[in-house]
Amino acid sequence: MTKRKNPFFSRRLFLGSLGAAGVLSPFLPMLDRELEAAPGDFPLRLILLFSANGTLYENWAPTGSEADFQLSPILSPLEAYRDQMIVLDGLERSRDGVGDDHQKGMAQLWTGSRLLEGTEFAGGDGSTAGWGGGISVEQHIANAVGNQTPYQSLEFGVQTQGASVWSRMSYAGANQPIAPEDSPDAMFDRLFADFDVDATVLEKLKAERRSVIDLVKGDLDSLMAKHGSSNDRLKIEAHLDSIRAIEQRNESAVPSCEIPAAPGGVDAGSNDNFPMISQLQSDLMAMSLACDMTRVASLQWSASVSNVRFNWVGVPDGHHDLSHLGDGDQSMIDKLTTINTWYAEQVRYLLDALASIPEGDGTVLDNTLVVWGNELSRGNSHGNRPIPFVLLGGAGGQLQMGRYLQYDNAQHNRLLVSLCHAMGLTDQTTFGDTDAGSGGLPGLT
Repeated sequence: MTKRKNPFFSRRLFLGSLGAAGVLSPFLPMLDRELEAAPGDFPLRLILLFSANGTLYENWAPTGSEADFQLSPILSPLEAYRDQMIVLDGLERSRDGVGDDHQKGMAQLWTGSRLLEGTEFAGGDGSTAGWGGGISVEQHIANAVGNQTPYQSLEFGVQTQGASVWSRMSYAGANQPIAPEDSPDAMFDRLFADFDVDATVLEKLKAERRSVIDLVKGDLDSLMAKHGSSNDRLKIEAHLDSIRAIEQRNESAVPSCEIPAAPGGVDAGSNDNFPMISQLQSDLMAMSLACDMTRVASLQWSASVSNVRFNWVGVPDGHHDLSHLGDGDQSMIDKLTTINTWYAEQVRYLLDALASIPEGDGTVLDNTLVVWGNELSRGNSHGNRPIPFVLLGGAGGQLQMGRYLQYDNAQHNRLLVSLCHAMGLTDQTTFGDTDAGSGGLPGLT
């Protein structure tokens, strides 16, 4: 991998920060006309998250109204990110086509497409099916935005249980499943083994950032010659010392991209290493985004029909087995609430990692849209509505966050269309084959 510089530090960004500080505010309109339409200063990223076997609606759904809502027990670990959250209630996933409900749920979650007919996989209900029948939404988006980064997308996994329709949520196209990487060590080697950010490179980055002041001064000199008065020039010269002071403070934030600690040979297949693997993968994902290795990523916790045993939170039962017990079993309710709350804590861990990385006046999280979904609504009914979806992060300002949106069984394909819109694919009118021509989700974007 070649050494990278930060491609998003631009004169427009620098001038914008100065304008926010009141340093060059009177002159920014003139400079903006000269610089014309520069590209965005920071990229918008997309992360998809998956956890399995449905949830417990009564302990998942918030209470209250769109803007004034209270988080449920399961979502309570995300309280700190309430203002960067949209909870989507009432979305339905289609049951059309072949396959059992777990198979359909896994393959349709991000593709919105029916399973292909086939005999490769025998379902729990005696039916058979092939692989997923269409491209997944993050791969569609990656095809549009991924040509500017070393990796179009990165797929992280935590014990995703091998190659089957129950364990693949990402598709490059129909019948083209993409395997996530379950080993943090393998992912670290892939991303950072040859990633050289030595002292010489860091000094070069700082020098490039320092040189922006000279570029700005050159622009100002040119503008003053064409448009400015001697009084304007005196005002600008009086501000140059302030500009340099601001730039010196900004120097310490260059760069946010750092090589993380190597995982150190963790056993990625051990049940009780599940929490450690989750956090290692989250750390690697966060830094891969900060280093602009990719702008599209996913993290898959286990797989559909997951039977992970959550011993670390006092639940030794297999998750899938537990999820099929009756609703009258209070022990099942308590244990599944504990499991799903633990997953919310892992989502928070990822958000914390993204929020800890500075980017301009904000953080990487501010420029990231995180989407957490599940293949089922409830395990013991194999329900397809309401599928629990939560959107998190700043989303680059593309979405109004801090809301609880309730729908009346809207097809989840419309969410997939809206994700395309949020990521800049504004001409998208449909996604998948189970809700053709639907448009986006009303009220979301």
